[in-house]
Amino acid sequence: MSSRTYPCLIVDDEPIARSIVAKYITQMPNLEGVGQFKNAIEALAFLENQTTPAILFLDINMPNLSGLSMAKILKPEHKVIFTTAYAEYAVQSYEFNAVDYLLKPFTFERFAQAVFKATERLNSSSIPANVRGEEVLKSTIYIKARGENFLVPLKEITHCEAKKNYTKVFMTEEKTYSTLVSISKFEEELNSASSRFLRIHRSFIISRDHISSIGANYVMIAQTKIPIGPQYKASFFKQFNIG
Repeated sequence: MSSRTYPCLIVDDEPIARSIVAKYITQMPNLEGVGQFKNAIEALAFLENQTTPAILFLDINMPNLSGLSMAKILKPEHKVIFTTAYAEYAVQSYEFNAVDYLLKPFTFERFAQAVFKATERLNSSSIPANVRGEEVLKSTIYIKARGENFLVPLKEITHCEAKKNYTKVFMTEEKTYSTLVSISKFEEELNSASSRFLRIHRSFIISRDHISSIGANYVMIAQTKIPIGPQYKASFFKQFNIG
């Protein structure tokens, strides 16, 4: 991580939740807590007078103005990490270009992963676009399979499929890896590393970069037809402006 210090805001109507995030912030030397707010309206008023881009740990379910509604108002330079006890908001949260989605209760390790992703985005905003693109191409993730850890380029992952307790990861050039990780856990790892992956079915994750076509109830990844689950359909089509 960079030696730069990143201001952080906590917006949550639950005092215990605010205190946990505040404690995590103090454990990371590159973070600085600059405000805790019990509702979105107070947080927005504070941000009006701030010029430095901040990381926001934003609860979704709050009275008067929800975290999702607040995210619509925020300037793009502020990076949002949603924190919530409700898993059903996960897909919807990424419509707002959220950095990450932390499902309560979350560990410090999971918190740190989200922070790293946020600081990477803040740093990349000051890098020329052509350089930034080259960095994206170098993004990788470790996949444990066959007793080894493989360093895999994210850009080569086309889609993932749940196989009981395993996740089968499909790559370009017909390579595959089967890892003893649930698809939900693997989804968290992917989302910590990139915003290019979408859960479109209880059994499937796809890469936006490898979609060849979209049908009424399916997505084509090269020659592979992948179903869109009913609970994911509306959110998926909204992201691609499909009516």
